[in-house]
Amino acid sequence: MEWSTRPRHPDQPFGSWADDLAAAFVRLEPRRIADQPFEGAISKVDAGPIQVSLVTATAHTVLRLASHVASSTHDLCFVNLQLEGLGRTRQRGHEQISAPGDLALADTTEPFEIANGYDFKLFCFAVPRRLLPKELLDRPRLNLSATETGRALSRTLAGYADLCLGGRQLPSTSALSGAHVSELISCASEILSDMSVERVHTPVLLSMMLDHIDRHSNDPELGAATLAARFRCSERYVHRLFATTGRSVGEHLNEKRIAACTQRFLDRSSAHKTIAEIAFAAGFRDISHFNRLFKRCHGVAPREFRRAAAR
Repeated sequence: MEWSTRPRHPDQPFGSWADDLAAAFVRLEPRRIADQPFEGAISKVDAGPIQVSLVTATAHTVLRLASHVASSTHDLCFVNLQLEGLGRTRQRGHEQISAPGDLALADTTEPFEIANGYDFKLFCFAVPRRLLPKELLDRPRLNLSATETGRALSRTLAGYADLCLGGRQLPSTSALSGAHVSELISCASEILSDMSVERVHTPVLLSMMLDHIDRHSNDPELGAATLAARFRCSERYVHRLFATTGRSVGEHLNEKRIAACTQRFLDRSSAHKTIAEIAFAAGFRDISHFNRLFKRCHGVAPREFRRAAAR
C-alpha cells in the first residue's frame, strides 16, 4: 500500500496527509514547522504480527492528541528507525532525540509528539503492545548509533525492513521476517546494556553477526574469535550459534568472499587486476585455498571462468 501527497493549494499545506497518516497508521494531526512546500510518501506492508512502513517527507510535526486516543481502539506502538534527518519524540515526559540509526518508541494509547525539523526518512514498525516487554515501554534511551553493537542492530532491522518492503517474499517468509523484527526490537534495550550478550535471544544475535559478516567479509582477520570479541561473548558460543545454520563461520565467510570475487571477475573495470589481487582484496590470504574454493563453487578454475566471462 502506498500514499503520496503533493498539495496543490496554499491554504491546504498538507493536502491529504492527515488522511494518509490515518490510513497508514492511526489518526494523527500534522503541523507545519517551516513555511515551505510539503511533500510526503508512505509505503506499507503487513509482515506477520507487525506492519512495516517507509516514510519520507519534508520537515513537519505530527501529534497524537488525547481526542484521537479516546476515539481509537488501536493498541500499537510505533518503533521508528531514523534513516535520514533528525527526529524528536516526546511522550509522557520522556524525550528521545534520534539521529540516523537510532530508534524511538511512541505508544498510540497515549498522546505523543514526533517532530522532524529537517527533511527525513524513516522505517516505522507498528508492533502490538503485547509483543513488547515492559522495560521497552518505559521509554529507555535507544541511541543505537552510539555503539558498534547498536549500529549492527540498526543495520539488521533496516535489512529486514528492506526485505519486507521489497515485495518479493512469500507471506510465510514475510511473517517470519516480521517476527524477527519484533524480537530484535524487544531485545534492543538489553543489547545496549552492559549485560552479557549471550543472554540475548539466539536469532537476534545470529542476525547481527551475519550482518557483520556481510559488511566486513573482506577483512582477512574476521572469524569466530573476532566475532566473539566484537559481540562480547565466547568463541564457543559463536560456534554454537552458527551450528544452527548448518554452516560454520568460515563457510559463511568463504561464500561472501567467493561471491565478491565472482562479481569482480564479471566487472570489466577490474580487468586490469590480477586474480591474486582480487582474491586478497576479498579477504582471502592463501591463493591456493581460494582457487580450490572457487572451482568447487563454479566447477572451473578462476582463470578459466574469467576468460569465459571476457568473451
